Amino acid sequence: MVLAGGVCLLLATVLSLADPGQRLDRMREAIFDQLIAWPPQDRGSGRVAVVEIDRESLAEFGDWPWSRDRLALLIEKIAGARPEVIAINILLSEKTAADQGASDTRLAEAIARAPTVLALVLDPEAGTALAPATPIAVTGPVAVPDLLAAPGVVPPSPVLMAAARGVGVISLPAADGQPVRKVVLLAAGAKAILAGFAVETLRVAAGDLTLIATASPQVLRIGEHVLPLEGDGQMRLRFATPSRRDARTMSALDVLEGRIDPSRLTGKIVLVGASAPESGGLRLTAADPFLPSVQIEADATEQMLSGDIPQRRWWMPWLEAFVAICAGTIGIAAAGWWPAGRAAVAIAAILSSCIAVAIFVSVAMLRLVDPMTPAAIAFSGVLGAGLTQFRLSSRRRAAIERRFALHLSPELVRRISDHPDELKVAGETRTITALFTDIEGFTALTEHIGPERMVSLLDHYVDTVANLIVGHGGMVDKIVGDGLIAFFNAPVDLPDHAQRAVACAIEIVAATEALRREPQWAEIGLGRTRVGIETGPAVLGDVGRGIRRNYTALGRAVNVAARLEAANKSFGSSIALGPGTAAALEGKYKLRHLGRIELRGIAEAVDVFEPDSEPPIDRG
Repeated sequence: MVLAGGVCLLLATVLSLADPGQRLDRMREAIFDQLIAWPPQDRGSGRVAVVEIDRESLAEFGDWPWSRDRLALLIEKIAGARPEVIAINILLSEKTAADQGASDTRLAEAIARAPTVLALVLDPEAGTALAPATPIAVTGPVAVPDLLAAPGVVPPSPVLMAAARGVGVISLPAADGQPVRKVVLLAAGAKAILAGFAVETLRVAAGDLTLIATASPQVLRIGEHVLPLEGDGQMRLRFATPSRRDARTMSALDVLEGRIDPSRLTGKIVLVGASAPESGGLRLTAADPFLPSVQIEADATEQMLSGDIPQRRWWMPWLEAFVAICAGTIGIAAAGWWPAGRAAVAIAAILSSCIAVAIFVSVAMLRLVDPMTPAAIAFSGVLGAGLTQFRLSSRRRAAIERRFALHLSPELVRRISDHPDELKVAGETRTITALFTDIEGFTALTEHIGPERMVSLLDHYVDTVANLIVGHGGMVDKIVGDGLIAFFNAPVDLPDHAQRAVACAIEIVAATEALRREPQWAEIGLGRTRVGIETGPAVLGDVGRGIRRNYTALGRAVNVAARLEAANKSFGSSIALGPGTAAALEGKYKLRHLGRIELRGIAEAVDVFEPDSEPPIDRG
């Protein structure tokens, strides 16, 4: 059982770490989406504002894309409110300007009126455009092996870039069919290291500082703000609630028409972007299937300001695997050592604790710990052990039932099957009552009747006696010719076993006397049944090996009972009780003392008794 559980535990752990097809990773990420969003964070820094070019703005001022003059007018309005920085989340490339046949001069002048950050995107094709390098200093062995990289970039037009204070990457990493969960802090494009859009916005707001990447711990410093720098150079998002987004957002139409109080923009980090569907700026996220990319960057900026950043370190899967193995090992041990009910409670407590701790750490500390995979791995080990134990128990139950079905009552067989620990087949010493029966003169009788008739009559006789023994709770140990050997209080406890054995003996004598009076038995002259009974200690257990193994009892009480059965002939009795049984009856029967005799193989003489309630015996 333990081996099977360990194998299942190991296989589940290896599969979870290998994660073929990335199915487990997708499931884990979906769980993290829910944990990060709970409880909702309704309070922001108050430093971020968003100006959206929404459908109403397009309806009033024309279809997308807007002319550079229209954008210049919007930026002029915002710059007039004296914001801390303006971040334009729109790609204003030179190609776009040429297509519109418009000059960048006025837009460049508007951009120059306030610290402004422009957008660029990574290009999978190498081009002639050079990427504006981000000022960054590296201290120590900083490792970002999975950095988002592309051979080329699409930057803003040179005229606009000359007027801006910074340029940031607005490319959002997301696997096919998966929502956007991260923004880039750093990326690589056109052989240059580039800052993410939110990072560049915060850098310019802090006064055009140089970014500092340090190791041990690996972080990215933007002035007083410290961001954890993972191996992919990205930051996990924690999305704002809809009410929080609404509070910081205003329409470009309202800004252009002067319906916005300038104080809402003064001293703020203002992000400008398009939210109309036709702009192509909507992204699938865990918070909203149609979230504008400008709002995603606004959420990222808020997180950097507050330090409210979910993290999952590279070594976390290995820690989770270790926890899973520990929990699974404890669960397997509980399943093997404790009763089923107690083990189930313990296993449920272990798995629930793992899940609860993971959820608490993820929600309260924003250290993303998978709550389900370790519990599932541990449960797989416990399940493997449990199924193996169930199979072994079923096989053991079936073996017990096959073994004792003909020797014990159905109630005792069920009891042993349900509680196999009560059966000490390896050997034990317990007090039993042994009962031996025999038919008087049976050997001589066999010479006068045919074998087929003899076997048929003997089958009926043995069934009669065996059913009485089993009915009184005894175990039929052996059938030897015309005699039966039975034990009471074996293989499991039987209250009042001596009294039950004597009552059984009285019924056996009565039943066999009735058989003798039936025509087929009277015709052959069936002899009377003699019974010997003794109570005392005996050694019980399996004797022999393989298919020759037999559960039996050995000891003085067994030997005395066998000799007492034969002693009935001397006393003319049908039931002979030994001194052990007489003492165990404790007045339950009136006993008649038959005498004291010496028995073969028994060192001292033995007192012999007969139950007074014995039915009349036909001595003819």
